[in-house]
Amino acid sequence: MKYNDTLFEKLKEHDKSGMEPFHMPGHKRNKEKAPDIDPYAIDITEIDGFDDLHHPTGCIAYAQKRAAEIYGSKKTYFLINGCTGGILAAVSACTAKADKILLARNSHKSAYNAVLINRLKPLYVWPDEDGAVTRESVEDMLKKNEDISCVFITSPTYEGVVSDIRGIAEAVHSYGKPLIVDEAHGAHMRFSDIFPESAAECGADIVIHGIHKTLPSLTQTALLHVNGDIADIKMLEKYLAAYQSSSPSYVLMGAADHCMSYIEHAGKRDFAVYEENLRYIYDKLASLKNLYVLPYGKTRDASKIVVRTERAGINGRECYRLLREKYNIQPEMSAPQHVILMTGVWDARKSYEKLLYALKDIDDNCGKGKEEKMPKADRCEYVITPYEASVSETEDIELFLAEGRVSAEMIYVYPPGVPFAAAGERISGSMIKLLQSYPKYGCELHGMADEQGRKIRVCKNV
Repeated sequence: MKYNDTLFEKLKEHDKSGMEPFHMPGHKRNKEKAPDIDPYAIDITEIDGFDDLHHPTGCIAYAQKRAAEIYGSKKTYFLINGCTGGILAAVSACTAKADKILLARNSHKSAYNAVLINRLKPLYVWPDEDGAVTRESVEDMLKKNEDISCVFITSPTYEGVVSDIRGIAEAVHSYGKPLIVDEAHGAHMRFSDIFPESAAECGADIVIHGIHKTLPSLTQTALLHVNGDIADIKMLEKYLAAYQSSSPSYVLMGAADHCMSYIEHAGKRDFAVYEENLRYIYDKLASLKNLYVLPYGKTRDASKIVVRTERAGINGRECYRLLREKYNIQPEMSAPQHVILMTGVWDARKSYEKLLYALKDIDDNCGKGKEEKMPKADRCEYVITPYEASVSETEDIELFLAEGRVSAEMIYVYPPGVPFAAAGERISGSMIKLLQSYPKYGCELHGMADEQGRKIRVCKNV
């Protein structure tokens, strides 16, 4: 490897590229908005006067209290290893080993890892075709399984789909259970009426926000909010200390606090401009003839511009490549039939104009093609818990031979990190066809037994 191929040099080169960032993190590398932040100048340890994240009594305690006030929460904690640490701590605090948990099947891999670590038995509640979990489906599972310890929902999804958290919270609380909501992609939703209601406003007991995703903060900064009296705060604090570094980064904690200062002082003004920009671009994109942009509203977050490609004669990966290579726009991700572009409060109007020009130009030149159909997979049958799968004897076999076998690993594309097949589930023939289709679109499958994605690890004697 040459010196100029190192990560640090590549990052510097990318900074000079002029690539328009329609992706995380939410600060969009906008140095003009934060000219006084030098990470080396503020990188310290727990010296006198700077408090301790794991026993806060001074400036960190104050910063967390202010964050709680901004979000209207009973208590808020800084997370410095992203939402993952918060999810692990929340699930661990609300369950005992081998308990049952009601888990939205479209949850992030970190929730499945929490299930694995705690040896839990997951009962899955499946979202509807749009990706939302309904109150009725949660109530039905609770009626049948009153020994469930807690309920875990992801809302909004990676594509911005929001579930009825208010209704779900009412149902869960009627059984005296805590509701945990992974709202990693919704930290911004409280600050403008263009967005759906936040889970923190809808009665969820624990809400995890990735402020680095949609707000101007550094990668890995996140918040965990506690509301109501069901969640055990002492247990939660115990597990937060266990899952987070004993040497938490003051750069990251400082960035989280700086983000809260921004929201407190400039947020109202800037979010009004942000809302105006979003309404503008959605209005203009409604005239596309071949590409299709998902609408926003109470059930879908406007900050995610999701461009569907299946009617345009190109696939999502081709649209992604055009945006990068021809128009110098970096999207968040591509899937076989769509591209996600993440917006933020620090995006300038000229960025939206650039994106608008690019999408209209692609739309004018791609032409209407034959609608491309993706294989649809049946729901995988739950057989054993993820923990039982992890300690089973395994073997690696060709994917095309895996029908009827039980997966020993999570199989997913990252992002978004939602398993197609969870560990402990039986692989169906339709799931094999779906998994075989993804590499054709340039999507790398994680959890496969080889780099080519041709082999899968299965439980040997299950």
